[in-house]
Amino acid sequence: MSISPKYNPTAHADVCLLLEGTYPYVRGGVSTWVKQLIEGMPNLTFSIVFLGASADEYDEPAYVIPDNVVHIENHFLMGSDSDPENKPSLKDKIFSRKADKVALFERNSQLHDMLSDSEQQSAEVPGEVVRDFTSLVSGKDSINRSDLFHGDEAWNAIREKYVDAPPGLDFNHFFWTVRTMHGPLFTLAKIVDNAPSANMYHSVSTGYAGYLGAMLKHKTGAPYIISEHGIYTKEREIDLAHVDWIPEELDPFRVGLDDSMGYLRQTWIRFFRSLGRMSYSAADHIYTLYNGNRLRQIEDGAPESRLTIIPNGVSVKTLKQIRRADDAPVPPVLALIGRIVPIKDIKTFIRGMRIICSKVPEAQGWLVGPEEEDPAYVAECKALLESYGLQDSVKFLGFQKLTDIFPQLGLTVLTSVSEGQPLTTLEGFAAGIPCVSTDVGSCSELIHGNTDEDRAIGSAGTIVPIANPAAFAEAVIPLLTDETKWREARDAGITRVEKYYDEADMLERYHAIYKDQIASAQPLKQAGGL
Repeated sequence: MSISPKYNPTAHADVCLLLEGTYPYVRGGVSTWVKQLIEGMPNLTFSIVFLGASADEYDEPAYVIPDNVVHIENHFLMGSDSDPENKPSLKDKIFSRKADKVALFERNSQLHDMLSDSEQQSAEVPGEVVRDFTSLVSGKDSINRSDLFHGDEAWNAIREKYVDAPPGLDFNHFFWTVRTMHGPLFTLAKIVDNAPSANMYHSVSTGYAGYLGAMLKHKTGAPYIISEHGIYTKEREIDLAHVDWIPEELDPFRVGLDDSMGYLRQTWIRFFRSLGRMSYSAADHIYTLYNGNRLRQIEDGAPESRLTIIPNGVSVKTLKQIRRADDAPVPPVLALIGRIVPIKDIKTFIRGMRIICSKVPEAQGWLVGPEEEDPAYVAECKALLESYGLQDSVKFLGFQKLTDIFPQLGLTVLTSVSEGQPLTTLEGFAAGIPCVSTDVGSCSELIHGNTDEDRAIGSAGTIVPIANPAAFAEAVIPLLTDETKWREARDAGITRVEKYYDEADMLERYHAIYKDQIASAQPLKQAGGL
């Protein structure tokens, strides 16, 4: 991966965006939102700190980078748990003892115990906890990567935690799990030690990017805000329920979500929840898309007084230009627009299409989105498709320009097991296309309305249960075959998106947030554009 030399590491920006696994290298709803934000505020300058898994998973940027992005730096978290290039010398070890690493690890253990207190999981994390965790891994006389990999103190601390593990859990797997999850923190510490210059920091998730924001807040004193689309901890729980790198046969006393999560999975979940709580604690303000997300954030330790709902917005002005004429026939085509990954439950879409095609033979199902993120899952989906003999009816189209796709569609659909407030649904409404979606995130609000006034507009499609191909098919068929029903749903979607979800409103609110946060910071750095 390469970045143009125009991106100056010493450049000062109005806003530094902290992005994990998203823009500008990965397409998706969050990436589209970030693109909207940057391009919608050409009078502001942005820098980007991108956190990815490993460098070989990313190529050139998936988006054209606007001129108001003055700096991008990339950091990769996988492999950050490998041995340091230079192991500590005897002199280093002697110095380490002089620096009293024992006391640092004792403080580290105390902080971990505070975060893991089951009675405090919904409580705000005290600011000194975030500050102390930051100082433990960043700056002079801190715990460093060599200490984690080669120090006796780290070895002893991990052995003490292993005592709480269930019988039968292999120590080696526990040891490497702890090292793997904590290794990236030293990558974050390096970023903080060379903090990109900005008037404020804005993370678009919690997780490692959110915790990086917390560290930068305590290092620089600059304002820090979080915007969450999907809830990071919830999505990681879903991901962890499907990963195959944690050997269940070594964990016979499985506990946790749906009794299917092993102890190591629970260890990861607790870790991500702790990162989330510290991110929330450090943020000056937290923004979310809808009330369901807000309630989950409060449950996860976000201070209620710092939470504000700002819904997504789409370019109604652009998309209304591609709406079909009122008397145009309804194309028997439904499209799932999104990444081909397990959280989108593509297999339920394919199974539903088998039923739909048996009743509406001319129906077409299009999968429109990138396939690079999880090739193994893509292969499983294509094998399922072939086993049903649906190759002529269901197409994998890869990434497509939506203004080219929308005029050909009768419906947009989602079979996801988790969503926030999907932009593709709103974009479809603006283009005059109803939606069938699983009951996840704010999808029910988008389709049926939120307030009494909103619900009076009518339904812009249908909501169905998760992982239910039959219910999905039963919802799709009437909308594809009954033009009156389809037009009523189309009209409701158009009215709703024009009234509540216009991009201009969202951009205006975020521009005001940026202006207010920067103006309130003391002392202020001089910067133009606001």
